[in-house]
Amino acid sequence: MQINSWNSPPLVRGNSNLSPLPFGERIKVRGSFGSLRMLHGELVEPSPLPRTLPACRQARSHQGRGKKIEVFLENIITYSKSYTLVLTHSCANQCLYCGFRKKDEGIITFSDAEEIIKTAKEKGHWEILVMSGEKPQKIRKVSSSFKNLGYKDFTSFALDICKLILKNSLLPHTNIGVLSCEGLNRLKRYNASMGIMLENINMRFGRTVHPQKNINERLRVIKDAGKLRIPFTTGILIGLGEAREDRRNSLKAIIELHNKYNHIQEIILQNFTPNRRSKIRIPDPITAEDWQELIRFVKDNSDIPVQIPQNLNQDYTRMIKFGASDLGGISEGEDHVNLDSRWVMIEDISKDIESSGHRLKGRLPIYKKYFNLGWYSEEVGNVIKKYLEMEEFAYYKSPQLPLTKG
Repeated sequence: MQINSWNSPPLVRGNSNLSPLPFGERIKVRGSFGSLRMLHGELVEPSPLPRTLPACRQARSHQGRGKKIEVFLENIITYSKSYTLVLTHSCANQCLYCGFRKKDEGIITFSDAEEIIKTAKEKGHWEILVMSGEKPQKIRKVSSSFKNLGYKDFTSFALDICKLILKNSLLPHTNIGVLSCEGLNRLKRYNASMGIMLENINMRFGRTVHPQKNINERLRVIKDAGKLRIPFTTGILIGLGEAREDRRNSLKAIIELHNKYNHIQEIILQNFTPNRRSKIRIPDPITAEDWQELIRFVKDNSDIPVQIPQNLNQDYTRMIKFGASDLGGISEGEDHVNLDSRWVMIEDISKDIESSGHRLKGRLPIYKKYFNLGWYSEEVGNVIKKYLEMEEFAYYKSPQLPLTKG
């Protein structure tokens, strides 16, 4: 199968301006504070730096034009205003913690999808999270639904929904579970980014909480996304009774794939929160020390931003102090996975962030790093261009390597 790479440069270690760090390499600060700064691994325009060391969230040495330049990540916390569009709640899995799955549900109609897209646009969202249950084609009602519409498979149906989203000048991020490499490649053209949660790499533990899921399949999807140069989101699920070592091993597996393919744009640390449909009712306690250890592990071993879902963590500002730099999708709609956990208004989140010494900033579902690498199609790029005219996203147009302060 031929893999489309759009206008991406070759991924050769050392050839990229910001190549992944080898696993286990710690980032060291050398020299005095400069005027260059980074936002999620990308150099952006110079601006005044915070006066104190805690405000510098991460430093990396950058080799450029024969001399070492020190760059610092500004104290910015990002989010995407995202609205969820569920293709179907039907799912072949029966996870004990899940609040998403519904039995015997067909697929969304195009008229309902158009209404959701219209609502999202009117409320100022720029991202549509396209979701479904996993392997819904195995369920007879779903299979007959898309076949009656003339689709040969569920991916073809999802593809047309993504096209509809782009037509309405919104950016799709698709997470519909395990897909073949061919399915990922088809969806890539009409998505700004894609994702799947790894959850936990320990198969024996996995059988106790999600018996139908195959972790090797999920690792294969993450790997295929890297081969296809898809900006990708993944993460782990914590608080189900998993061992501390399982969490670290799961993160290590993600980081190792990223170090090979440079495609993970964020790692989600998602804490289990019981909901009205979950069969597991009491979450395993996660201490502040646990959070700090996990965030530090990612930060010490990779350049991948850590995402903390705001609606699942009232104490999200503490996670930010530990090193988390993204709050994920924030919506005026419903969280279809965590049914009882609604988001705080963006204005209130912004106040909380500012009071903790940080600044909240919107981002597109494709991170600036991957926009600069050209990891998007013409169809997606045409929509991105419209957002780059907005002040909120003007930083996407900044040079990748500003050499002087001007």
